Amino acid sequence: MKRLSRVLLPLFCVLTLAGGGQAGAAVADSAAVAGTLDVPTQLTAMRKLDFMVGRWAGTGWTVTSSGERHEFTQTEHVRRQVGGLAISVEGEGRDKADPRRVVDSALAVINYNDVTGQYRWEAFSAGYVTQVAPVVGDDLFQWSIQTPATTIRYTLRFTRRAWHEIGEFSTDGGQTWRQNFQMDLRRVT
Repeated sequence: MKRLSRVLLPLFCVLTLAGGGQAGAAVADSAAVAGTLDVPTQLTAMRKLDFMVGRWAGTGWTVTSSGERHEFTQTEHVRRQVGGLAISVEGEGRDKADPRRVVDSALAVINYNDVTGQYRWEAFSAGYVTQVAPVVGDDLFQWSIQTPATTIRYTLRFTRRAWHEIGEFSTDGGQTWRQNFQMDLRRVT
């Protein structure tokens, strides 16, 4: 996908400069050839994430690699974008002991690829970019990343008014998990 983005973005810029309104049609035609324009399927899939949409606030804790536990307050703003075809998640965590100090600022985008039949989670935080295919279920959103030595997994469970999230890691291929993160938020709007 990164390679395709590198090709389409410059192509879009060149076509925009050369042909005005024709650029959008050329990029849309490229997407149609790739088979990614089943908008009704994408919208239906994205509606399955309606349980996440809203403003959330609460507290959480994390344990660093040195074993120190840090508590924080958290806000999350989850909203539909581009006519419901994507959802953005904007989060900010502040040190509970010193609320002026931001300890985490993150942005993520969720969309659905009708060709692969998978959701895509792309998250940006502290200079890192994560792209994964999350698991979506009834009131459940889970994503994980694999490094050579560790698997890290975040599981988010929702009710109408609550967001409960845990982070865990495994160093034995997922046989055992150790929790190192928890966040409990309430829906504000």
